[in-house]
Amino acid sequence: MLNSSHEEYKMMFEVEERLWWYKILHEKVLGAIHHHHGQNKTIKILDIGCGTGGLLLFLQKNGYTHIQGVDYSDSSIFFCQKRQLSVQKVSADQVSSVFTDEQFDVIVCNDVLYCLEKQQIRQTLIEIGKLLKPQGVFVSNNNAFDAFYGTHDIAVGGKHRFTVSSFSQYLPQSLAIRSASYWSVLLSPLILAVRFSQQIQLKLGLIDPTKIVSDVSLPANWLNNFFYQLVKLEEQLLKKGFFGSSLFLTLSKTT
Repeated sequence: MLNSSHEEYKMMFEVEERLWWYKILHEKVLGAIHHHHGQNKTIKILDIGCGTGGLLLFLQKNGYTHIQGVDYSDSSIFFCQKRQLSVQKVSADQVSSVFTDEQFDVIVCNDVLYCLEKQQIRQTLIEIGKLLKPQGVFVSNNNAFDAFYGTHDIAVGGKHRFTVSSFSQYLPQSLAIRSASYWSVLLSPLILAVRFSQQIQLKLGLIDPTKIVSDVSLPANWLNNFFYQLVKLEEQLLKKGFFGSSLFLTLSKTT
């Protein structure tokens, strides 16, 4: 996430290893890596917009040794350094400038692109195309469907919500979508109800935009586990999600 608020990053740092949503997302990334590279732990992985480093830490715990992260936020760098992770400060749309002689087997960019201006999105994807090895995989999770817009988007500076079609419009010729799946289908009615309520309150001026915080908070253990198990059940039932608040993509190089 690209957010200037130190408190937002602090909230993320404190819950990222336990919150059901992050656990699911990190497991999805690991599954994509396994699908494309098997159990090879020596592959080179780059996390663009690494936030407080939760994914990097997760991959490290799963045995990956060549992992790096970049983010533009000083708060992100601060919390990543607390986790003793290898990170650099650089804007996503200029990332190739710090890796002039390096390419990666896996590049991850989760929930970053929706915070960027349209031209920045295009340039970031061009940069990723430059840094990805010919047989590499680009993994990207993104906010999906405008219907899910709510206070969280405002809190983290979200400017867009994607569908497969709208995301495709930003792709350079060097990248192509190989798989796409929306997720949290089973939780969609609950999420939509909350976000619709937020939209109404925003229109009526019942929410102070200056006091909005994100949805990143840890619920009671039983509820956190329930949400996690529900999404895991969804993954077993649906090979490809058709609706949800997030869009999980894997892409590869075309040239």
